[in-house]
Amino acid sequence: MSANDYATIDRIRRFVKQFSKLSDEALQQRGLALKYEAMTGAKIDQLIPESFAIVSESARRTTGMTPYDVQLLGGIQIARGHIAEMKTGEGKTLTATLPAYLHALYAKGAHVVTVNDYLAKRDYQLMSCVFQRLGLSTGVIVASDETEQRRAAYQKDVTYGTAKEFGFDFLRDRMKIAGQTSRLAASTDRVQRELNFVLVDEADSVLIDEARTPLIVGIVNREEEAIAANCFNWASKHCDEFERDVDYIYDFEKRKIELNHAGIDRLRRLPQTEHTTKVSIKRLYDYMENAIKVRIEFSRDQHYAIVEDKIMIIDEFTGRPAEGRQWQGGIHQSVEAKEGLDITPATGQGATVTLQSFFRLYRFFGGMSGTVWSSRREFKKVYRKKVVRIPTNKPINRNQFPTRVYANESRKFHAVVAEVEEQIETGRAVLVGTRNVDQSERLSELLREKGIHHQVLNAHRLDLEAEIVKKSGGKGCVTVATNMAGRGTDFMLDPAVRSAGGLHVILTEIHESERIDWQLIGRGSRQGEPGSYRIFVSMDDEILKKGLSPENAERLKKRFAKYSEALPRNMFSYFTTAQSKVQRKHLVDRMILLKQDQERHEQHFEMGQDPYCDVVRS
Repeated sequence: MSANDYATIDRIRRFVKQFSKLSDEALQQRGLALKYEAMTGAKIDQLIPESFAIVSESARRTTGMTPYDVQLLGGIQIARGHIAEMKTGEGKTLTATLPAYLHALYAKGAHVVTVNDYLAKRDYQLMSCVFQRLGLSTGVIVASDETEQRRAAYQKDVTYGTAKEFGFDFLRDRMKIAGQTSRLAASTDRVQRELNFVLVDEADSVLIDEARTPLIVGIVNREEEAIAANCFNWASKHCDEFERDVDYIYDFEKRKIELNHAGIDRLRRLPQTEHTTKVSIKRLYDYMENAIKVRIEFSRDQHYAIVEDKIMIIDEFTGRPAEGRQWQGGIHQSVEAKEGLDITPATGQGATVTLQSFFRLYRFFGGMSGTVWSSRREFKKVYRKKVVRIPTNKPINRNQFPTRVYANESRKFHAVVAEVEEQIETGRAVLVGTRNVDQSERLSELLREKGIHHQVLNAHRLDLEAEIVKKSGGKGCVTVATNMAGRGTDFMLDPAVRSAGGLHVILTEIHESERIDWQLIGRGSRQGEPGSYRIFVSMDDEILKKGLSPENAERLKKRFAKYSEALPRNMFSYFTTAQSKVQRKHLVDRMILLKQDQERHEQHFEMGQDPYCDVVRS
C-alpha cells in the first residue's frame, strides 16, 4: 500500500462527510452526475474517491454498515484490476459493492462472481438496496433460471452469479452464433452483453482450484444413447471379474487403467448383449477401463453423493455439491452404472472454455480472497494480475496448538473427540473440519457415543448451512463440517465464548492445497476475536498416498502401526512434503490445460472457426 492509497482514503472520508448532509434524492443525483463523467471518458482513479463515498453513504443509510479503511483499501485495489487478499471476516461482501458500483457507472454491466448459488442470492439480497438507492439496477443468476430470466439479469447494471453460470451462458451464446447464418439473428438471441467488468470473490477457489476442469457444453447423439447406456451397465456388471496386476495395470500417478493381454482376453470371453455387439472392441475396452477406474477411485460420500436418484459431484475443495457438473470421458455414466442409477446421455463436445481463458475476456477484472497470497506468482503468470495484501482491521488474535500425528485414523479420531470434550468443558465453541462427507459422518458417530451434542454440516445438509453456522458460536456448541465450513457465513460468538477463548478449530487432515487448510482455520479469530486451532493427522491420510505414492504411504503406515500414542511432531514433515508435491502437480496440470487451450484456439483461428465452439456453422 502506498501513501497515495491512504491519501485517496482521506479524500473518500471528506466526500462521505459532505454526502451525509444530502437527501436521498440529492445523493442519487450526485451518482447520476458521476455516471455522466464515467460515460464521457473519466478514468477509474478519477472516479474512485466520489464513487466510493457515494456507496459508503448509501450502505450506511440502507444497511447500517460503513466500510472500514481496510475495506476501502481492498475496493481500491480491485477497482484498479488487482487481486486483494483480505482475511476472512473482513467484510468482503460490502467491499465488493465499491468497485462494482464504480464499474457499473460505465453502463456496460458489472458481474460479481461468488462460489455458489446460495452466496450469489445472499449477496444480491443484502446489497441490492445499496445500488438501488443510487439508481442502479441489480440481478442474480442461479442454476434454475430460464433463458429469459438470464437475459433480463444480464441487462441489469450489477449482476451476481457463479463462474459456472456466467461461463456456460457464454458458451451457449457462442453455440447460437455458430449455428446462425444471420449475424443479426445471432446477436438478438444471446443472453449476455459484452464482458465488461467482473469481480471474483474467493478468487483462489474459482481461478486456481476449479481451473483444472474446463467448462463444456455438450451435444447429445440420440441414436447412440441406448447402446451406450447398455454398455456402461454391462461393464459395471463384469468389472469385478478383473484383477489388478493380472488383468490390468493401474498407474496411480496418471490415474490410468489399462487392460493387458490377459484382461483383453478375459473381456473377449465375457457374455455379450444385443448392444455390446454393435460397438467396436476398442470401445468395449474403454467402457471396461472406466468401470474399473470408478470402482478404485470414486467413493460415495467422498467424491459424490446421490441426490434425488442422481449423481451429484462433491467439489474436492469446497465440500459442496457441484450442481450441473459432470465428469467427462464416460466417467460420470460409469459411476451411475456402479450405483444402479439411470444413465444420463453421454454428450459430445459442443463448446468449451477454461476459466483461465474466460475471465481474461473481460475488459476489466479484479478479485479478492482470504488466502490468495501463496498463489501470487500463478496469478501474475496466468492472469497478469498483481496480488495485494490488505491489512486486517484489527490484529489477529489466534493461537496455534502443537500439531498431533497418529498411527491411524481410529486413534486420531478418538484424540479429536477427547480434544472436543476438553474444549467445551472450558465453555468454548468448537469447529471440526473433515476432508469429506464420509469422515464427517464417522466422527459424528463417535461424538454421539460420547454423548456430545453437535451439528453436522456437509453436502447432505447444504440447505441448513447458514442456519447451522449462525447457531454454532454458542457456549459448548460443536460443529462437524467438511471443508465448506459455512464459507461466507460468520460464526457469531456469544460473549461467554469470547471470554473463554473463542472458537477452537480442529483440522482432522490437511488438504491437497494449503490454502484450503487456512480457509478452515480462518473461520475463527475474526475481527480481533480470540481463537485457536490444532491440526490432527494420521499415517493413513489420503494426502500421503497422493503426494508420496501409495507404496511409500503404506510403508509409513506399517512402520508406525505399533504406536498407540501421538507420534513425534517432526513426523508432520511427511505431510507437508506430500502436500507440496500435490500442489506442484496441480500447478503443472493447470499450466498444461492452459497451453492446450491456447493451442486449440490457434488451430481454430487458422481454420476460420470460433475458438470456443466445435459447432460448425451451416
